[in-house]
Amino acid sequence: MKTKATMKQPIFVAAGFIALDIVLGVKRNEPRFYAGGTTGNLLATTAYLGWHSIALGRLNRDNAGIFVHQDLSTFGVDTTFLHSEPTCSTPIVVQKIFKGRDGKPKHTFAWTCPDCGAYLPGFRALVSETADRLAVEVGDAAVFFTDRVSRSTITLAKHLKKNGAVIFFEPSTLGDPSQFVEMLKIADVLKYSDQRAKSFSDFLSEHRAMLEIQTLGEEGLRFRIASKTGPGRWSALPAFLAEVVDTAGAGDWTSAGLITELFKNGRESLKKLTKARVQTALEFGQAVAALNCNFEGARGLMYSLSAESAKDRIKDLRSARIAEHLVTNYDSSASEPSYSSVCPACSEPSKSQPSGEQVKLDVRRSKRALV
Repeated sequence: MKTKATMKQPIFVAAGFIALDIVLGVKRNEPRFYAGGTTGNLLATTAYLGWHSIALGRLNRDNAGIFVHQDLSTFGVDTTFLHSEPTCSTPIVVQKIFKGRDGKPKHTFAWTCPDCGAYLPGFRALVSETADRLAVEVGDAAVFFTDRVSRSTITLAKHLKKNGAVIFFEPSTLGDPSQFVEMLKIADVLKYSDQRAKSFSDFLSEHRAMLEIQTLGEEGLRFRIASKTGPGRWSALPAFLAEVVDTAGAGDWTSAGLITELFKNGRESLKKLTKARVQTALEFGQAVAALNCNFEGARGLMYSLSAESAKDRIKDLRSARIAEHLVTNYDSSASEPSYSSVCPACSEPSKSQPSGEQVKLDVRRSKRALV
């Protein structure tokens, strides 16, 4: 049920890759844990930027799932439907940050446990029956986002589109080709990385999106708005200059900035889709992405800056100033969970619901002082 407070906020609904991110930094051996995945990041960042964000997923109430739930909830994400039945093991991704030969920070991702070597849990889509139910229970939304194609996400997209939502599709892999094409024809906004598009580039001509965005890494991005006669002409936007600690999550922040600036009125916003409006919204997204690059992790700035403080710094970036070096106010006294506490293969599964004492997943860093 929507309260009066949430009714005043634009509603963002997302179903896709929500995971536990385990991040290994350059100067330390102990890992840090965050709620993540592209969909998880978009849920947290849109909530941080003032929207009412609703997570749809089937995460188990395992140690990893409880941590993701707590972390997202801390930033205001509605997790009512995060543990929809039938649940399954929470996806886990290990990110390692390191310095490349050129001295610049880089990162890699791994899907095996650093302790036992077992494969970590991956993404499992909502089942169709659950999607049918959620489509009714969620109600209206300004934007529906997904980064994974499945019959359930297609069902949700069709229903929410009829109810006035902008459908934002950001694929990372092809998946089922027929379902991929079906989603391309439903989506209003299509955003993808030029590097990841190799697996589905042959299908992109099938899309019917009004707005198409291609990210180009350090080169920035380009976008085009469809016209009655065709896909439109590309317009380029260079990346913002920033002091880089970690580039993970930059694309997610760009998406969040675009969404929160451009689609507050849902499908009504599409009627006012102009090059100038899109460029302004994308520049805001790029600026907040550049700011986040000053921090470790895909959503690092959220743990150190309030949204108001972040927006003040974004104004400086948009005025073409070089981002100042920011120091994360990380509480080093806060204990961190271990790999074995979240890896299903490291320990025997418990027959009972884990208690808060068993979980030992500390989210105090989510509540540390904001500057």
